[in-house]
Parts: sequence; structure tokens; C-alpha cells
Amino acid sequence: MKIKVLEYFITLAEAKSINEAAQKLYITQPSLTKALQLFEKEIGVSLFCRAQSGITLTEAGKKILPEAKQIMEYYDGWLNLAEQDFLRTVDVYAHTSLSGFLFPDIILHFKEIYSDLNINYTTVPCPEAYLSHDIRKPVIALAICEEGETCKAHQNIGGKGYEQLPLLQGEYGCLVNKNGPLAKRRSIALEELKTHYYFIAPNLQEMVEKPGFMSTVLQDTVNTISSHKMVQVETVSNVIELLQKYPEGYVIACYPACNRYAGVASGDLIYIPLQGYEAKVNICLFYEKQAYHQYPVLRELIKTITDASARFMEEHRSRF
Repeated sequence: MKIKVLEYFITLAEAKSINEAAQKLYITQPSLTKALQLFEKEIGVSLFCRAQSGITLTEAGKKILPEAKQIMEYYDGWLNLAEQDFLRTVDVYAHTSLSGFLFPDIILHFKEIYSDLNINYTTVPCPEAYLSHDIRKPVIALAICEEGETCKAHQNIGGKGYEQLPLLQGEYGCLVNKNGPLAKRRSIALEELKTHYYFIAPNLQEMVEKPGFMSTVLQDTVNTISSHKMVQVETVSNVIELLQKYPEGYVIACYPACNRYAGVASGDLIYIPLQGYEAKVNICLFYEKQAYHQYPVLRELIKTITDASARFMEEHRSRF
């Protein structure tokens, strides 16, 4: 028996006319008649009484009709469930300091496997602010939080329904050119940066106003140096390019995520801790719990991110 036959049976029972039922089903009358006759033969009972006045149900037909409708409701529910489990869009927001960290390769990998899945990737000063309870379009946030504390932005939204998953431990410090005057230092005090150019990423004001450790570092840096020593550029990648060309400058960067830069891997750029800022930070992943349980592809994406961060940490164990 096919589900389609139950639809034929219910439609004819309600229409009480072969012609009308065939029109509603967009099939010919002979095809409808033949399908229902085969169904009657399969279950061993007659379902309809056929007379000049029209079509009526037999006693067996009256008993089977509500059961057939129930089966069709179950079937429609199964189809809807399958539709709900199909995820079309995921929005990913990453902290500005983590631009290009983990996600570009992961997104390309997922696009190759799931061509219908649209992953929107955006870097912002406060990715947690974009978390949403809309499970039809779930949000993943890659954020930076003070170690040992629940992220303040997470607290502000109540934390309900979200999972906060620590991926990496790190800290903020200076990234300098190997040929620059700061390259030989083991650590650097903010006061010592006054005579050097500060290459800074976009959205400085938003990052300064953001609660948390990064804003403290930024605010103190901004207060320490004069404005003519600050060079603000369009993107994080432009900041790194500028640092490689001009050894006199420096960048405030998050370690170990800064190891993703080719210049750090080659030794052209060097990470140096800041004196007086020993407090560590966590790079954390936030996601909506209900969406995580509902969509298998989202669970796979989260696992891929955690696996990638573990591999990254294993490759860059030199400091932590």
C-alpha cells in the first residue's frame, strides 16, 4: 500500500463523486478507480457502495476513514519534521581580534559538503550581542571573555538557552616586527609604547566601550599614547600588512590566535606579553541549545569548530 492511495480514499469519501475526486487529485477517473480497487483487493474489504445516486462508504469504509486520516496526519507531521531539521542559514559572528581565525577554512569545507547551507561570517567588536533565540536562523558567536568568569555580555542576556563553550586560553599582548626596536623585549610596559606607532583595527570606539579585558587594554593603550602615534586602517589584515612593512609599529593582538598569521609562523612577526596585564582570557564559542539539538548539521559544525581549535592549540603549545 502506498500513502498516495490513502489520500485517494479520503478524497473520494469526502467528495462522494468519482469525477469530483479525480479533479481534486489531478488524475483521470479510470486511474482513481483502478487504484482504489487494488487497495480494496489488498485489504480484503469493500470500501465504497457505488450507486446511481453517488458513492457512499460501506461499514468497513466508515471504520477505516478516521484511521486513514490519522495516518495521513502522522505522515504530514513526518514531512514537517524533516523540513524543520533542514537548516538553511547560520550566522557566524567573530570578535574583531579573531578575524580569519578558524572559520574561513571551516566554512569552505562545509560549503563543499552542504551546498544548500548558507553560512554568513562577520567580524564585530561584540559578537555575543548578536545571539538570537530564532532557531530557524541560529547564531554562533566566537567571543573573548575574561578567564574564570562567565562572559559579561553572556550575563547581560541572561545566559538562558545558550551554551558557552571555552575553546582556547590566551592573553592580549603586542605583536611586533622582528626588525623593530621592540623585538628583543621579553615583555613590554604600556609606557614604553609611547614612542612607537600603534596600528589599530577598525571600530576602535566600539571595542573600547565593550565590557571585558580587551577594552581595558585598549583604553589604557589609547590613554597612554598620543593620537598622532595611532594609525587606524580598514581591516585586520591591513593592520598585519602594515606591521610587516614598518618595523617601528606594533599591534595589540590576542595570543595564541595571532599565530594564524603567516608572518608569525615565518618568524617575521613576534608576540610579546604586556607587563601588568597577566590576566588570561578565554576564546569562547556561544550557540543556542535548542537549535543545536534540532539540527544535525549544526552539531556537526560545532564539533568541527571544537576539533579545529584543539588542533590549533596542539600546533601552538609553545606558551600555554
